[in-house]
Amino acid sequence: MIALAPDKLFGETSIRRNLVLGVAIVHLILMTIFVFDLVERQKAFLLDELDRRTLHHAHVLAVSSSPWVLSDDLVGMEEVVEGSARGSGVRHAMIVDPSGRILAHTDRARIGFYLADPISLSATSGDRTARVYQRSEAAIHAISPISAADRLIGWSILAVDKSATNAYLAYATRTGILYTIAAMAIGTVFAFLLSRSILRQLRLLLRGVDNLQRDVLDQPVKVVSRDEVGRVAEAFNRALASLAESRQRLTSEIAERRRAEDALRTLSRRQVGIIEDERKRIARDLHDELGQALSGMQFCLTTMRNTLHGGDSPLDGPCAKMASEVERMGVSIHRIANDLRPATLDHLGLVPAIQAFIADQKPLIGDRLAITVDAAGFNRRLPTDVEMVAYRIVQEGLSNVIKHAAASRVDVLLTVNHPQLIVTIRDDGVGISPSAGGGPAAERGIGLLGMKERAAAIGGRVEVKDRRGGGTSLRAELPYVLEDVDAEAAGSHR
Repeated sequence: MIALAPDKLFGETSIRRNLVLGVAIVHLILMTIFVFDLVERQKAFLLDELDRRTLHHAHVLAVSSSPWVLSDDLVGMEEVVEGSARGSGVRHAMIVDPSGRILAHTDRARIGFYLADPISLSATSGDRTARVYQRSEAAIHAISPISAADRLIGWSILAVDKSATNAYLAYATRTGILYTIAAMAIGTVFAFLLSRSILRQLRLLLRGVDNLQRDVLDQPVKVVSRDEVGRVAEAFNRALASLAESRQRLTSEIAERRRAEDALRTLSRRQVGIIEDERKRIARDLHDELGQALSGMQFCLTTMRNTLHGGDSPLDGPCAKMASEVERMGVSIHRIANDLRPATLDHLGLVPAIQAFIADQKPLIGDRLAITVDAAGFNRRLPTDVEMVAYRIVQEGLSNVIKHAAASRVDVLLTVNHPQLIVTIRDDGVGISPSAGGGPAAERGIGLLGMKERAAAIGGRVEVKDRRGGGTSLRAELPYVLEDVDAEAAGSHR
């Protein structure tokens, strides 16, 4: 037997349909049970009454016919039989002797014959009591003994018609069916009207949910009922108002946070610019002032040596040593100034500056580390701050690799993919995990933090992760705006 779920039985189209169909089915079930029970009770009552009436007629016939049976008066017995069958719904009545011979019958043609059906014969041979011995769809058959001085002298047998009872039961059944249909119709109409009242508020709630899905929070649900659904609508309106207030508060907080982030980014960018300007000024001062002073000192020492007639003077050795130290100091000052602000970056651009930095590192790394640079998309100069940030990231990244990675190869990729400059540094070293032993963690963390802060100052980001198979990969995405470059170019022409 297959059991249907309620949603399969009633469908999923609408609450109204389910409510109306449910009420109709409930009325059908209840009225069917009521009508069936009522008809069965009426049937049992009427049949019981018909049994008693039939037994009463049989007993009256037996009492009325006993004198005529004793006197063997056939005419009197016929009159009694015809009188008992007149106007009482009796289909037939008869008087038989103890042997089963018919003494009187409503059908005179059967007088003198013997009972032939086994049911009647069995009834006449049974107990000497009045009883119903047969029930059929058309009639009820009863038998009653005819006695005189405690001696059985015959039987009175009659059958009462059931057509009136059957007709009444059929009428009661039809009436019950009509009442069932009427109850179903009334219940359906009531359910339809009730569903309209309930579903009106539900439809408004669904409209509010649709507005919520469309992010419309300023249209509350209209409350048209005061029942549970109405209270749900009121709760929905309160939740909607709270959500709108939270949305507004969140929007304000987001706007405030964005303003703070923009201000922080502007401040950080300005700070980076100030630091780079200060580096540039210090580098210029070192190169121009201290460099010129050292050059003048070296010239004076050379002149002093020439004045003292070469190697004949005892001061020639100290002067030569001082000249060598001044020359070494000049080289160091040039290197420090270049580290503070590489002139190659200002004059030639990002890629030559990185190549110059790698060339400066050659004496430190020798042949133990191979560094390759690959650049693509550099059709024009990028904004100054973007080039400076990219240079510093590459400088810091290569310095970390040289000091801590124990790598044999480093690849530097520079890709201009408008509106971003993508810087990638990949090495085959020991990686960045704490267990790798690649240098002090604090030193590496500060360097990485500096790179991330420089990138964040211009709206970019830096990601560092271990490579599959060993090594480290650094990727920086630095956004830029071409209008800035055009404006700077226009300013330089002016």
